[in-house]
Amino acid sequence: MSGTAAGRIDWPALEIDIPESSPEAVAAPAYHTWLDLARANRAALDTTTATIAGVSLGELRRAARAEILPLAAAYTRSLGHDPPKHGEGLVLATGHQPILVHAGIWIKYLALARLVPPEGVGVNVIVDSDATGEIDAEVPRADGRLGRARVILAQAGPEVPAEVVPAPDVAQWRAFAAEIDGHLATLDEPAITKAWGRTRSLLPVRTPSEAGLSGAITALRRALEGPRSYLDIPVSHLIRTAAFRRFAASILNESARFAEVHNGCLADYRTHYGVRTAAQPFPDLEVNGGRVEAPFWYVDEGRRWPLFVDVNAGRLIARDRAVGPLPSDPDDPAFKSVPLRPRALTMTAFKRTAVVDLFIHGIGGGRYDRATDAIVREFFGIAPPAYAIVTATLWLPFRDSGAPDEERRRLRRTMLDLQHNPDRFLSADSGPHRELAAEKWALIRRLEEPNTMTRRERRQATQRIREINSILQVAVADRVATVQEALHRVDIRQEDAEVTAYRAYPFILHRVEAVEGLVDALGT
Repeated sequence: MSGTAAGRIDWPALEIDIPESSPEAVAAPAYHTWLDLARANRAALDTTTATIAGVSLGELRRAARAEILPLAAAYTRSLGHDPPKHGEGLVLATGHQPILVHAGIWIKYLALARLVPPEGVGVNVIVDSDATGEIDAEVPRADGRLGRARVILAQAGPEVPAEVVPAPDVAQWRAFAAEIDGHLATLDEPAITKAWGRTRSLLPVRTPSEAGLSGAITALRRALEGPRSYLDIPVSHLIRTAAFRRFAASILNESARFAEVHNGCLADYRTHYGVRTAAQPFPDLEVNGGRVEAPFWYVDEGRRWPLFVDVNAGRLIARDRAVGPLPSDPDDPAFKSVPLRPRALTMTAFKRTAVVDLFIHGIGGGRYDRATDAIVREFFGIAPPAYAIVTATLWLPFRDSGAPDEERRRLRRTMLDLQHNPDRFLSADSGPHRELAAEKWALIRRLEEPNTMTRRERRQATQRIREINSILQVAVADRVATVQEALHRVDIRQEDAEVTAYRAYPFILHRVEAVEGLVDALGT
């Protein structure tokens, strides 16, 4: 990293935290300011004199939109949804991996769709370049006590990107649905069963074979949402554009400087935010003499591999062999055929600077893109555009949900009162006990009067009050037992709250209307 910025980056604070209660949504900056933010971003980026690989950023952005939006419309249509009409208006975007997202992520798509202005368009970038591992759904179940079960829909090996994973076949969908049916059948929660029933009616999902796992999951979510004013496009389609190749070439041809800036900004980030692991927010890029790791993946034989640049030989290296030329011309056919995929930082940098007017992140993306901003500023010399963050907490509609902390506090106060003031709980017909209570309070009043009792008399009065409390506690023993039993039930509910107050259940168990309500709460 150049010495001009190290240690002097103006690192911002993350403005929001994940809500602790449900239903609750938060956004930063305020949701009603997002369109103004998008307009300001477009004005700055489309008119800047900065260049990328010899082309002005404004020209690159216009070319990128001209390529990407038709690709996105075609992809959206292939999933069975009519792409929304749009003009030359604002382009708003979000993105995520093709998984069964929870409501705190689902809100990004719905907030995006709600905000798209006339002539504008929304774009959801499906990050199918990420390794999938297992695609699963956590669902609640009861087996004496509440618990969570994990139901697997699809799985792939290490470093296998989602783009090469086939869509679940009919048998897989049916097995997935049947297993969820079995778990939910152990509950008596009609609202949850009804929401799942809506999803279940859409299974199995049928999409073109080339859409794969990413398309199947996207199609399922879009079917639940209904018509929306945004397009979908996978990373594996977006990278086919000349605009992306030009952006990638600008980094690859200065790979050593990029690695220096990248690693320096990350070191400063970790120092500023007290991050102790070298893997956060991204691992450093490896530099070994003239061999420099690039912020891209190389996809080969169904998996992704780190990409390196042999600076001296002018070659791209993956799996310890040359896989393409260092691109002197982004349109060189040899470079066009290299199956590059951007890593997370590179992808968001491209989308935010070279394509869209406002990108909408969740908490995680909002955190790591602080590092992206620093790298964009240092490497490209571009003031990074502002982005938005939105997230939410939405629990499933259990009839008895949430953490019962307030009830526990109330019961504990009652138990203390039963121990120290049992007379407050005496029944109206407790004649002898009421006499003892009157004696107790007479003693208390005497103790409160100054200089009316000797030290010995005060000790005797205090001891007598304790004796009376002990006698009266026997009289209210049934009430004590009732409160103890209630506390026991609350403790069980507290343990159950790990299930009922869990925010990561997948969208297939939620009502889209409930998430729409969270968008309503953000205001406009």
